[in-house]
Amino acid sequence: MTEIELIKGLKQHNESAIEEIMDKYSPYVTTVISNVSRGSLSTADIEEAAADVFFALWNNAENIREGYLCGYLAAIAKSKAHDKLRKTVQHGKLLDLEDVVLADEYSIQDNLDQQVMQKDIRDALDLFGEPDREIIIRYYYYYQTSPEISGLLGLNNETVKSKIKRARTKLKAFFTERGYHYENK
Repeated sequence: MTEIELIKGLKQHNESAIEEIMDKYSPYVTTVISNVSRGSLSTADIEEAAADVFFALWNNAENIREGYLCGYLAAIAKSKAHDKLRKTVQHGKLLDLEDVVLADEYSIQDNLDQQVMQKDIRDALDLFGEPDREIIIRYYYYYQTSPEISGLLGLNNETVKSKIKRARTKLKAFFTERGYHYENK
């Protein structure tokens, strides 16, 4: 089946469509999860996170647009990998530094900088209540347009645009206070 056919089948909750998607995209999803975890998750944890990705895909099939299946899977896989990593840390299953395999192109300092930035992003998102937080996540992480978001959340499109604009101002101030430099391009 083509991607268009797979998405149509998925939206109709056709089990053969999800099975084919799993067969076709499982290697991709597990690679994304492995890359995000950088060796911090066991094979069983990676497989569980991948299963969670396809479960989320099945439950949110109506949100997938043609031509975006791969990107949608990657976004979900990154999220599930981070969830699994958080749960691992919360349950005291920290690995020794020797057990963590860092990609060659990343130095330990780059890895630490990225972790600090990710924490700052989570902290920035905590500044917002609902539905603002969901709007920001949908707009910046899932690349949904303001009309799509307004339709999904049952809000006026102009309200969504206004919330995005106010959020940008608030986020700019938040990150400027933390030493990030903003370039208007």
